[in-house]
Amino acid sequence: MGGKTDLDRVVAYIPPEWKKELEEWAKEDERSMSWLVGKLIERGLQEHRNHQNSAKVVNIH
Repeated sequence: MGGKTDLDRVVAYIPPEWKKELEEWAKEDERSMSWLVGKLIERGLQEHRNHQNSAKVVNIH
């Protein structure tokens, strides 16, 4: 696991109970916490983009 990557690092401060829950989730899915958090961020960004695009379409009319 690990190795060189062209990805940037992001640091976030979260409550200990969130960290524990994320660790358990990642372990259940046999993934790293980094992978899981990256996927959650990706999903959140996609939702944000979709919301922005929807707002632009509504404002055109």
